[in-house]
Formats: sequence, structure tokens, C-alpha cells
Amino acid sequence: MNVHDFKFKGKNLAFIDDMQADALSNVTLQEDDVLLNITGASIARCCLIPKKYLPARVNQHVSIIRVKREIINPIFLSFLLTSKFYKDQILETGEQGATRQAITKAQLENFKIVFPKTLQEQEIILNKSNTLSQQTKKLESLYEKKLQDLDELKKSILQKAFNGELS
Repeated sequence: MNVHDFKFKGKNLAFIDDMQADALSNVTLQEDDVLLNITGASIARCCLIPKKYLPARVNQHVSIIRVKREIINPIFLSFLLTSKFYKDQILETGEQGATRQAITKAQLENFKIVFPKTLQEQEIILNKSNTLSQQTKKLESLYEKKLQDLDELKKSILQKAFNGELS
């Protein structure tokens, strides 16, 4: 429930003692790990683990994708996996199960992605994506303000109409 597209929500985290943590050493998270939900209704949601939550472990509903940083930027991979094209493929993979949505380790290992081969190209794409995202947020804010202004204008005109002030 904590893994969402592009963000990790720290609400209702389970805390474990050192003995439990040692028993779960095979699912220990590291900085820049990409988390992918692999079961249930939240299947295919993906994000990076924020450094502030480390050290941490995951349960059986989350897969850890640890990238080779010299090959692919973990942020780029996270954006790639949350794109409509790849998310649809992941969802389709997860629906192949007989009883419930789930992605197996083998399916993940065989999942193919295409990406720019240089980190520089990946960084350029990330920068353009961030710029577009910022511009989109500015436009969204501007339109929300305009809608509020129109709503206030409508209320003002209606008030004047009810008071007989319109001619």
C-alpha cells in the first residue's frame, strides 16, 4: 500500500526488530532501488525508495529492482515502468495468473524494455520530462485559478440578478 507511481507513501509502515530484520536480509532495500508492486489491486505501481526510509525491507507483494547504475538510471527506469506503454504490458503479464493478478520473478526477469544506451541520453529525457511536468503543473494551477475566478464572477452576476441590479 506504500508503493505508488512516482512516490512512496510512508503511512502505516510496519516496524520490525533486529531479529526479524536479520531473517529478512534477502529483501533489504538499498538506495536507488526501484520498487514494483507485483500482486493484487496495486499491481504495476512503481517508485524509488526514498533514502529517508532506509534501512527497510519489503514484503512478498513488492519486487526490488536493483539497477546497474552504469547502464540505466534508476529514476529513468521508474519513469519507464510507469509509462502507459510498459504499465499496460506489466498489467497484461500480471493477468496471466489463474486466480489473481500477480507477476512472478521469472516473468520479471524475462520482461523486456527498450531504453537509450547512454546515461547522458537518459538524463536528457529525464530533464525534458521534468521541464514538461513543471510546465503542466503551472498550467494546471493557472486554469484552476481561472475557474475559481469564473465561479466568483458567476456568483456575483447571479447575486446582482437576484437583487434586480442588472439592466
